Amino acid sequence: MIAAAPIAAATEEMRLVIPPWGCVLLLGVGTVYLVLGSRWSRLLTVLSMTFLGCVLGLVASQWVPMAQPLVIAAGGVLVGGLAALFRDVAQAVLTSLVLGTVLMVLAGLVVGDEGFTSYLAVNLSDTSYSTQWSAPNLAHDAVLAAFLTGLLAGAAVGLGYPRVSRRLTAAGQGAALLIVGVTELFGAWRSPAQPSLASQYPLTLTACWVCLTVIGMRIEQAVERLDEPLGGDEGDGRQQGV
Repeated sequence: MIAAAPIAAATEEMRLVIPPWGCVLLLGVGTVYLVLGSRWSRLLTVLSMTFLGCVLGLVASQWVPMAQPLVIAAGGVLVGGLAALFRDVAQAVLTSLVLGTVLMVLAGLVVGDEGFTSYLAVNLSDTSYSTQWSAPNLAHDAVLAAFLTGLLAGAAVGLGYPRVSRRLTAAGQGAALLIVGVTELFGAWRSPAQPSLASQYPLTLTACWVCLTVIGMRIEQAVERLDEPLGGDEGDGRQQGV
């Protein structure tokens, strides 16, 4: 059980073992998000929301009297289907989660281990996953307060600035996938007794994540502009009767 533990220790306990081929897959998917995220925004938004639905199904499976794989699949299909129907809402949700995570991590790095409270306990075994929740105290939990602030700010950006929102969510997710892929790939070459890179260098990896996100947003903006001259020429030709 993980309870009242610093984020580094919690990350080490919950660390997933990803094979090398899985790391390469993460690097490829992360590159697609980082470069083509805004161009393929509808597809990638549905894909991200489907994954989010699977995670929600994993959490809810402990209360639903059904087989865990069925609950996970049902959560992915339900959330992914709703994202396909309500694209703007799904985009706002993703933007909220990205900004909320950014502010949460930054607040945790600023305040240190004291900023992470024990309102979430995780039970892990070979065949099951469960969580136990208790109400946190916002007055003393800077990390959770920063996360909620990011959720509200992300919702405002997602609804008010859809183009910026698409770039931010795609670049943020792509940068995260690249960071995870690289760290796990290096971790495969390290001894199992050694701590993970995420627990050893949290500030460095966070800085890399932020830099990759900004770079990805600029790349996506440049990719979007590749189609603009072609679209403008076609429009001028139609107006001139060419």
